[in-house]
Amino acid sequence: GSYNEEDFTAAILAGGRGRRLGTNKALLEIEGRTILDRILEKMLEVFSDVLLVVKDEDSPLSGDYGPRVKVVSDLLPERGPLGGIYTAMEHSPSPYVFVMACDMPYPSLALVRRLLSKAEGREAVVPRKGPHIEPLFAVYHRDTRQDVKRRLEAGDLKIHDFIDEIDALFLEEEEVCGCDPEFRSFFNINTPEDLKKAR
Repeated sequence: GSYNEEDFTAAILAGGRGRRLGTNKALLEIEGRTILDRILEKMLEVFSDVLLVVKDEDSPLSGDYGPRVKVVSDLLPERGPLGGIYTAMEHSPSPYVFVMACDMPYPSLALVRRLLSKAEGREAVVPRKGPHIEPLFAVYHRDTRQDVKRRLEAGDLKIHDFIDEIDALFLEEEEVCGCDPEFRSFFNINTPEDLKKAR
């Protein structure tokens, strides 16, 4: 399916702590390149604007990534990924934001484009694999941001609860598989073993 590129901005959520690896996961290297570099290169193939959501101005990820990448600080810090999604919605110049985590080194552009092509008229498009949804590789409409803000202020940080309440389309497993047969888009790095696997 087709879509209008101007309707979409990408956001990479990089505000988390990554405690288990004791380092910022986005700066881990695979084959000599940071995960963040890999993700940015891919996102810039599809999106004209990319937001990098960081914890605050002191983040090791703050820097200049060129004119099409804007680094923004969490507006409501310490609220987990849903806080990052809210920050991305507030900063997005487009009605829709494609959101992904900064520790997913292998985003499939075919899958990203499929998600974008399904977004029109929906508040979110979220891929599903078996019983599990992947809310950190999904598209959200910025019109839902007041709902997100209310949840964050109430301390309700569960993304799944938010998705349950909005008009979300789920991209079923076979469609995901058609774009990304090994589901590599959803592979994320949490432990040193994951990093070895990725390398």
